Amino acid sequence: MPSSRRRYLRGCAATLGLATAGCLGSHESTELTPEKTSTATESETGTATPTQTGQTEPFVAWQQSLDSVITAPPISTGNRLYVGTESGTIKSLATVDGSQQWSYDANDPIRSQPKHVRNTVFVISGKEGLYEDHVVVALDTETGAKQWTFAPGEWWLELLGATEDMVYVGTNADTPSKQGQTLYALAVSDGSVQWSGEVGDQYGAVLDNGTIYVASRGRFYAYDTETGEQRWATDVSDYYSQTMVATDGTLCYAADVDETHGTLLGVAADTGETLWTHEEGSIASTTLHDGTLYVGGTHVAALDPTTGEQRWRTDQSGYVKQAPVQNGTLYTGGDVVRGHNSSTGELDWTWSPETNIKGVVPAAVVSDTLYADSWSDGDPRNRFKFALDTNAETKRWAFDVERELTDLSVDEKRAYAAADDTVYALE
Repeated sequence: MPSSRRRYLRGCAATLGLATAGCLGSHESTELTPEKTSTATESETGTATPTQTGQTEPFVAWQQSLDSVITAPPISTGNRLYVGTESGTIKSLATVDGSQQWSYDANDPIRSQPKHVRNTVFVISGKEGLYEDHVVVALDTETGAKQWTFAPGEWWLELLGATEDMVYVGTNADTPSKQGQTLYALAVSDGSVQWSGEVGDQYGAVLDNGTIYVASRGRFYAYDTETGEQRWATDVSDYYSQTMVATDGTLCYAADVDETHGTLLGVAADTGETLWTHEEGSIASTTLHDGTLYVGGTHVAALDPTTGEQRWRTDQSGYVKQAPVQNGTLYTGGDVVRGHNSSTGELDWTWSPETNIKGVVPAAVVSDTLYADSWSDGDPRNRFKFALDTNAETKRWAFDVERELTDLSVDEKRAYAAADDTVYALE
C-alpha cells in the first residue's frame, strides 16, 4: 500500500481517467503501413489459474505465505526479495526458492515499497490513522539488522529517491498543497539530515545529473542533490502523475496548459524555463530509452527530449510508462498490447487480452518474455497478470488467484506479485 489512502486513491483516479478519456481505448489504424503485422488473441492459448487449495501451475516457481497481509509490494534486487506486511514485519526472501533469509519487526505497518541502495534497504512504517507519524527504517540487506531510523514527527512520509550516498524523503499532509512540506536529504550511512528544503505535497520525484526534481501539487521544485540549494521553483497546472523524466539538461512532463489537456513540456533543467511544447493529442505517459523520449496517450510518439522534435507518431493510442524498448521494439499497453518498431513506429504485432480485461500495461521484458499488469472494471480490479512470448506474439500464461494482486516487480529472471499474505514468483 502507498503511504496514505489519499495517495492510493489519487493513483486509481489517474488510471481510471486514462481509460475513460479514451487515451487507452482506441482501435484506430496506424498512419504507418507496415508490410507485415500479426494479431494474437487470448483464445489462442488457455488460461492457467492457480487454485485456492494450494495447487499451482508450472509457471509459478514458488509461493510463500508471510502470515500477515502484505502492504509493501515485493521488490527484487536479484538474489533477494524484500516485502513488508500489515503486522510491521519486513522480510527478505531468497529469489531462487522463496525461503526466508531474515525478518525485522518494525511494530507498525510497512507503508512503502522498499528501496535498495548498496547494502541498505529502506522502508516506511506507521499506522494509517490521522496524525500517526511515520518513520523511515534503514536495514542491512544481508542480516536485517537496523542501521538507523528517521522520525521527523510528520504524519506521512514518502521515499522519493536514493543515490549511493543519500536517500530523499518528503513529508505530506492530508490536504494537498504546493508548499508547506519538507524535502529531507539523509545520509545513507547513518540517517543524519544533510539538508532540507520546502516542497509541496508530492506526486513524485526524479533524480538526474546532480538535481532532484519534485513534482508537488501545483508546483515543481529543483534542488541540488549535494548542497540542497534550490535551483528553481515554478507553478504547474494539473500535472499528469508519473510523466516526469529528465535527461541531457531537459526536464519533460505532461500537464494542462492554456485549456489544452495533457500538453507535453520540455523545460531547462537549470532554470525551469519552458524550451518546447508538444500538443498533438493528450499525453498520459512517458519513458526514456537511448536518447529518445517515447510518449503515450491519444497517440504514441517518439521525440527528441532536448528539442521536442517529433521523430515519428502513430494514430494509435497507447501507454508507454513501464516496459522499456527491447531489441528494437517499443511495447505499449492499453486495451491491447502492441509492439512497435522503436525507430520508425511501424506496428509489428498486436495481442488482445480476454474480454473482461479493461486494460493491460507492459511491466518489463526479460529475454523473450513480456510481463504485463492489467485492470478490469469489477473487483478485484488488479486480478490478472500475463506473460507474452515476444517472438511468437502469443500468450504464455495468465495468472489469476481471484484476489487483488500487487503490480509486478521484475528482475533478470522472473516476475513477482503478492495477494493478501502470499508472494508469488512467476516464470
